[in-house]
Amino acid sequence: MIMSPLAPGISLVGISRDQAKIRGLIAVICLLPLLALLIVSIALWDLLWVTIAVAVALVIGLFIMFVQVRAVFYTGYHETDEELLVCRGILFQKLDVVPYGRMQEVTVEDGPLMRHYGLAKITMETASSTTDTSIPGVRRDEADRLRRRLTELGSTKMEGL
Repeated sequence: MIMSPLAPGISLVGISRDQAKIRGLIAVICLLPLLALLIVSIALWDLLWVTIAVAVALVIGLFIMFVQVRAVFYTGYHETDEELLVCRGILFQKLDVVPYGRMQEVTVEDGPLMRHYGLAKITMETASSTTDTSIPGVRRDEADRLRRRLTELGSTKMEGL
């Protein structure tokens, strides 16, 4: 369970910790060419500025990887009777409130890595483009349950309008 200052008194259901593994793996794959370039620049080239530039880029990439992985532990959602709350962010936190009655489309998607870990991403589109949101790293069975529930609630609440 996750607590957020943007939603006091509400316990948010956290996303899967496997999402952190996926983000870390993707970041490592993206940073490997920079590491190879750093090694080549140190071993073969005698240009100090190239080595420094590549080292700085690698440090920035590692910092971004750290933040992306840590962000998993601050991402969660909470279902109420009228809306879905989605909270994310470490330093700059964001709370999305998606009313069920405004929901038009719920999409569940995955990729090879997400499928390997049994995860999916749920994307919710509403009548207003400013309230569209997504929840990455949800267990596949939970994603299917949420899709069914959100679609059902969206239809029911929309009929009342």
